[in-house]
Amino acid sequence: MLTGSYRKRLEADLIRWVDGGLLSAESAGAIRRSVAREHGGFGLPALLGLLGGLLIASSVAAFIAANWEAIPRLTKLGMILASIAVCFALAFRLERGGSARGSDAAVTCGVLIFGAGVALVGQMYHLPADWAGGAVLVALGALAAAFLMRSSGALAIAFVAICAWSFGRWEEARGGAHFEFFILYLPALWLALSRNNRLIQHLAVLAGAFWIGMAPGYWLFLRFDYGLLAYGLAVSAAYVALGAIALDRGGPGLLTACLPWGLFGLVVVLNAELIRILDNDEARAGHAFLFVFYAYAVAVPLALLAGVTARDRRFTWPLAAALALALLVPAVFWSGIATGMPGKIVVASLILLAATALMVAGAAGGIRRLVMAGSILFGITILILLWQTIGTLLDQSLFFLVAGAALLAVASGARRLFARLNPPAEAEAA
Repeated sequence: MLTGSYRKRLEADLIRWVDGGLLSAESAGAIRRSVAREHGGFGLPALLGLLGGLLIASSVAAFIAANWEAIPRLTKLGMILASIAVCFALAFRLERGGSARGSDAAVTCGVLIFGAGVALVGQMYHLPADWAGGAVLVALGALAAAFLMRSSGALAIAFVAICAWSFGRWEEARGGAHFEFFILYLPALWLALSRNNRLIQHLAVLAGAFWIGMAPGYWLFLRFDYGLLAYGLAVSAAYVALGAIALDRGGPGLLTACLPWGLFGLVVVLNAELIRILDNDEARAGHAFLFVFYAYAVAVPLALLAGVTARDRRFTWPLAAALALALLVPAVFWSGIATGMPGKIVVASLILLAATALMVAGAAGGIRRLVMAGSILFGITILILLWQTIGTLLDQSLFFLVAGAALLAVASGARRLFARLNPPAEAEAA
């Protein structure tokens, strides 16, 4: 999966290689044409066609809504079925004509009409209100369309409908994990693995994270417990490690989509932990319930695996160190020193070190999202520390002075190490 950032980097590399005589201009042009063919953007005709189709569908919907009460029930049902049939017939024709994106848009429109039809049929025949049951019907229809017509739009609707169904049943039961979720999620995941579509891959990852988030049980969300932050931190670390392993090993694009969402969760949770340890009223541990241990039992081995088995250890070792430092933060709360000055200093130091390690990993491996995540985490941490001081302002000043001096010392040592490992070409020739 070539992302936009990789394309920019590839273009810069091609120019540098041609200028350095490592690659001919003809070969560079052939590479550009190959990338453009295989990973071309969304075509303008398809985009305009999709927008036009949506406007026409909106016009028809508004007309029907204005005359809905006057239309007989069987006529309404026939109109819904006819609209779905027209959409799928148009999709089949566009597919035969070589317009895959147009076909996908038509199938997506048909699935949306099917979803609206489920709601309208329930309203017409006064069926019992069960929006979760309606969501599972939409999910089944969308999965069938995604499988038969290879529609990415239908698969996207399926993921959303599956999550809606699972949430409805989870809320109704007010219990633990909704394991029936996997009855529909696994087939959708299987379809997503075969699609070279970044939106679908991100939706598959988010749907999995949605279920993981609900797994501890309804009671924890009913009365929020700070143990959920430790759980979220471990899940985020596991996502980052999975994404890093897939990126390093050239794994499926779906697994690489875990990386940005794991980094997002890492930044949010670590900053939440810092804010609450600086607030004496909120600096309490929370309960390390069973799912926290489950999450750590997955996150810690994955982080170690990413560091030990990597092909490119320049970024995986610093990344594994960042994850290890981040996972130590909840341990400070559980150690009993959270309310004192040592706990505040330790947590702030761990978060700053984790942010620095993320930036080092990104810079060493040329992965911009790691550099960006580390920079955002570092910057927000500094702002939080300036907003809520550690002790007095003099204590805060001393903390920043020591931290800055330590980073300068590390930077100096790293520069000398890199100079020794990568001597100039003249020195090598001599």
